[in-house]
Amino acid sequence: MKKQGIILFILLISISGLKAQRSITDLAGVWHFRIDSTGVGIKELWAEKGLPQENTLVTVPHTWNVMPGLEGYWGKAWYERSIDVPQSMKKKIVRLQFDGVYHDATVWVNGKKAGGHYGVGYTQFTLDISQYLIPGKSNRITVCADNSASRAAVPFMKSFDWAHDGGIYRGVRIIFTEPQYIERLEVRGIPDLAVQGKGKVAISLIVPSSLLNSKIIQVNAEIWEENQPTQNMVFSGPLKISASQTLNAELNLDGIKLWHFDHPNLYKIKVSLGFNGQISDEIQTVFGFRTFGIQNERFVLNGEPVRLGGIEWMPGSSLEHGMAETHEEIQKNLELMKGMNCVYTRFHWPQDEFVLDWCDRNGILAQEEIPYWGWSTEFNDTTIALGYQYLDEMMAAHFNHPSLISWGVGNELRAHDPFFIKTIRSLVEYAKSKDPDRLANYVTNALNWDKRDNPNLPPDASSQGDMLCWNEYTPSWYEQPIENTLGNIEYVRKEYPNRPVVISEFGLCEPAFPGGDERRIRDVQYQIPTYGSVPYVAGFIYFCLNDYRTHMGEDHSYSYPPTGTWNCGYQSE
Repeated sequence: MKKQGIILFILLISISGLKAQRSITDLAGVWHFRIDSTGVGIKELWAEKGLPQENTLVTVPHTWNVMPGLEGYWGKAWYERSIDVPQSMKKKIVRLQFDGVYHDATVWVNGKKAGGHYGVGYTQFTLDISQYLIPGKSNRITVCADNSASRAAVPFMKSFDWAHDGGIYRGVRIIFTEPQYIERLEVRGIPDLAVQGKGKVAISLIVPSSLLNSKIIQVNAEIWEENQPTQNMVFSGPLKISASQTLNAELNLDGIKLWHFDHPNLYKIKVSLGFNGQISDEIQTVFGFRTFGIQNERFVLNGEPVRLGGIEWMPGSSLEHGMAETHEEIQKNLELMKGMNCVYTRFHWPQDEFVLDWCDRNGILAQEEIPYWGWSTEFNDTTIALGYQYLDEMMAAHFNHPSLISWGVGNELRAHDPFFIKTIRSLVEYAKSKDPDRLANYVTNALNWDKRDNPNLPPDASSQGDMLCWNEYTPSWYEQPIENTLGNIEYVRKEYPNRPVVISEFGLCEPAFPGGDERRIRDVQYQIPTYGSVPYVAGFIYFCLNDYRTHMGEDHSYSYPPTGTWNCGYQSE
């Protein structure tokens, strides 16, 4: 859509005292569940007729891969529940929001197909189901989830090393709004580092296209302190809106406090959308004021050079709940991380909103990644398109989190393959174009491949990102003496000068390598001071916090393909 360049002036009518018309119904809880190992559900019209009576009651969020006898089941399964929709909702816009269904989801409402979400199992999606509901009656919602190994999904086939849990494993809710509603609220807190306490708030409202040219809408906002000793209101009033593809506004504020991992000061914003003098919708989110970038081969947070240390955690390792682990289980692991003075982490796949909200409130900087993993991953038209979809959906869900500092576009792929390098560069450029205030990079395990052995070796794909992210396993996977660590880092520096280096993984993986905690302690006591002795190492992340559930197994006894040998993470077919 062309930028209209128009300014929508706020009408002189007060809307502050009127009640917003948004309501949300949580659909977590008891659902009917049925495995479909023979794939008969579509043929037998389970969505239209209802699930067979021989079904099980489960509690959503849920994954079947922790149920006895289904630990290794990869295939289809069905979920069903009914919800009463009051007659008063007849003229509402009704959206069904899933925070995560792995990895394919097809959704029916009252037997009519409402939509689906395919190949991207770790991101939130929303379906408009208004036309399928019958207000005043009970309405049946049916979901077919499928975690079959797929060439049309990311992660690709079985080429990844974490749990492959199928199901509706995160939250579900129904959102009722007026036709004039806010689909999404994006907020950036931009501090003026030259003047203490000054900052700008950039606000974007994603709304139905019919509202972009409307001259009778009004937008009000309230902003107050969050996660701070005080709860002061810092702004309340109308916004002056300009319209392009979104409704946009900017505010200049005084007395703001910066977000920092030592002082994670946050702000809550509530935006009200008025239409014909009535509040038609209201939405709120949390954000922070901070800058983050790279300067002189160092990370710079709010103008301050910082070197970051932390640890990675592999979620989904609850033996009782798997990927559907509870918020209490998630928080326990995050508290362990912060208790170790972790201020820096990365996630191999997009996380639940709860995880990043906790990082916001407790001061952990994070990278979230497209779940491309392993040398067996193929880049083709389908998997590349899914990578761009992951970036779009990660950003849509998590744009406002100050703890999120970078987007990752893959991990341990064929980093010296020219086609992979080109694709990774395109993904990095796309991420930067969509979100220029955050870093973007690719994580490699092949940065130290020796060009002296192969003068024609292309540059590692990690060179396409803002920093060099390197999984550095000198004393384990590289099968070298630990004393070679510094030499390997210096070789990388020589081949890729003037670039900050992040040790994105290091550690001891069992049972592939023996030694247990005694060896871990000895290695860490050598490696961390070594990283600290090199000024261009901007940060490090230990792998990892926990023993974690994986279909592969660290000794690759459950790996894909089922036969072959491993060479630097690549398994030949």
